[in-house]
Amino acid sequence: MSSRRGSLNSQSPIWSKTYEIHPAPPPAMAWEEYERLVTEEWKALLDSEQCDEQSVHRFLVRHPSMIPGAYSVTGPSGHCPFPMAVLSESPLSGIGMRVPDFIWLATDSLNFTPVFIEIESPRKRWFTKQGVPTHALTQAMNQLAQWQMWLNQIANRNVFLESFEIPDYMARQRNFRAEFVLIYGRRKEFDDRPELSPLRAQFERHGQVVMTFDRLHPSKDCSLFLSATKRNGGYQALAVPATMRLGPSVTMPLLHIAGIPDAIQQNAGISEDRRRFLIERIPYWTAWARGNKGIISSGDFE
Repeated sequence: MSSRRGSLNSQSPIWSKTYEIHPAPPPAMAWEEYERLVTEEWKALLDSEQCDEQSVHRFLVRHPSMIPGAYSVTGPSGHCPFPMAVLSESPLSGIGMRVPDFIWLATDSLNFTPVFIEIESPRKRWFTKQGVPTHALTQAMNQLAQWQMWLNQIANRNVFLESFEIPDYMARQRNFRAEFVLIYGRRKEFDDRPELSPLRAQFERHGQVVMTFDRLHPSKDCSLFLSATKRNGGYQALAVPATMRLGPSVTMPLLHIAGIPDAIQQNAGISEDRRRFLIERIPYWTAWARGNKGIISSGDFE
């Protein structure tokens, strides 16, 4: 006698893999090599005469694993951010609102946590000779406060959720808990004047973190994330890392972000063979992600 349970056998897509990993893909750049190259380039940029806010922003767009907040900054989780990309200069729906330099749409099982990140020039100082916060620092902190005040209004939160196309399971079923990060100045200011270090504490509070640019470093946990922007009704890819891989657990960007093949093509850190392979395989993984997924192995990559 047949039964419902008996119909769920090893041949059912529910209990089977419905995808195939390419047996011999051109290799992605190894994380160790990527980390070394990016760290060296970052240090050289910070110490150069050409270092300013614009050059730092361009660098971080190319290397999203440098940007803190993908898993939140006060309560890191094991959930990937939506849509597995940091968002660069994506406008808010508010009159006169400054556009955040970066936003991570972090989440966990209980909270949806957009992380607003403001960067300033590494050349700006935190304090005057008298130990008073500089005008530039005060302005930057005020910007974080303005974003927080805007999001304190439920109507604005709803506008944010709608304009960034946040899935219902995040928007409606989880607590909205925004966080704010300011990246400002250099550590050397505090090395030269250790008495200033305790004064930094006045800028830290729950859900708000301040740091110098020296604290940024590539994070292996973010090695598969992209950079994108949200404009004109959609997400558009800006950059992919040289460590980019494809597989069943990383198909979210392919469904939500346009222009990924162009971003791959523009990355000189990816070999020509690897670029061609990634671009050719994107249609396969996009089609798979829209179909009956079955079971997946989180370790399957190509």
